[in-house]
Amino acid sequence: MCAAVAVIIGAAFAANFAAEQNARNAVVAPRTATCGAQDRVLYDGKIEHIFTHELVFDTEKAFSPKNSLRDCFDKDHLTAKEFAALLDQLYDNGYALIGLERALRAEPLYMPRGKRPLVMSFDDMTYDTVGRGCIDKLVLCDGRVCDYTANASPQTTRERENVTILESFIEKHPDFSVDGARATLCVNGYNGILGYRITPDCRVSEARMESDTVECKALVKHLKELGYAFASHTYYHKYFNSMNARQIEKDCAAWARYIAPIAGETRVLCFPSGEHKARSSKMDVYKKHGYNVFLCVGDYDGTDYEKTARDARFVYRLPFDGTALRLYEKSYARLADTKKIYDNTRFRPFDYKGSYYY
Repeated sequence: MCAAVAVIIGAAFAANFAAEQNARNAVVAPRTATCGAQDRVLYDGKIEHIFTHELVFDTEKAFSPKNSLRDCFDKDHLTAKEFAALLDQLYDNGYALIGLERALRAEPLYMPRGKRPLVMSFDDMTYDTVGRGCIDKLVLCDGRVCDYTANASPQTTRERENVTILESFIEKHPDFSVDGARATLCVNGYNGILGYRITPDCRVSEARMESDTVECKALVKHLKELGYAFASHTYYHKYFNSMNARQIEKDCAAWARYIAPIAGETRVLCFPSGEHKARSSKMDVYKKHGYNVFLCVGDYDGTDYEKTARDARFVYRLPFDGTALRLYEKSYARLADTKKIYDNTRFRPFDYKGSYYY
């Protein structure tokens, strides 16, 4: 599976994307210390892009035989321990975060000496598996982003979820973030975002939806101030091949109606499981709704068509999850030693070689 951000794109498209995406995400100057502009050198190599889903922090619950989601958690998620270890290894191997919009610019990239660029994104970010080993939601506490889990002790920490672990890491290692870069949060909508039930599909009371919306807006504002960007992971999280054009239209309309007013408009669409067909006429629906940067999955630079498309950009990303740690030890070695990262509290051993589709 994948990683490189291709560089074949018209300069005008790339420049316009960067400017307009910043405006849509309303990014303001980050409030934390980051890599300075001193002693930078031209970088002309591969720009790696990795992603995770929500993390599992309580492995006893998540991987219990009584948990019907344990296969999903094992295949598609990292544990909090693994994510923290991954950050350590990425840092030790010289990687530093840059934003997606910066990676897409046609202009030369200058990195702090000794640093290699890394783009990071987090998918889903719904937190709708309450009580099964993941957190309940992200919250603001004393001006910082924390993770909250009602049935855990303590309830609030900064060590159970990707965003909070990343923030703590950057506080200790400010040179891991270049120019205030953070991750792109690729959110759905069918059951709210970031743990807040803000849409009618959540089937909560109007009062709950209104209060969650207020809290969620404040959280999103804070995340953007830190440097996070938002992208659509589709509203219903349905796969491209399973939807016709009418269904895609409905999906895009729902995201625009319920999520965009809170997360902000975006041109970036993240395909669930990376499933897509770039030449399909169904892509025209996404483009009509303003999407022209598409996040895919695979250790791959894209097809010839995707590399040369003038009205869209296809970005391939490497997944980091239980399956990837087990299967891609050799190909991921350029980033991290997956065997050292692997959390042995998982119910499957590291040498298990089942695919994503077992």
